[in-house]
Amino acid sequence: MNNYQLMISVDDKQVVLERILQVTRYRGFLINGMNAKVNTGTKIGTIELMVSSERPIELLVDQINKLIDIKEVKVDHTAMQ
Repeated sequence: MNNYQLMISVDDKQVVLERILQVTRYRGFLINGMNAKVNTGTKIGTIELMVSSERPIELLVDQINKLIDIKEVKVDHTAMQ
């Protein structure tokens, strides 16, 4: 099983986290951890999502990028084991 850490920048909207979690589950990734925070000044949220799967991470990144209110998705290659 491969472990991945995603850094996701989002607009501060109520449903964006639910959409990300739904896409993650649909694409067959297990969520191992999550940290989310909002910069109230800029209204931009940052979600750190730790996932694992046998599937390529690009499958998940491409789908998250298609969601509305997503600004950027990065895979933190330094955190992968």
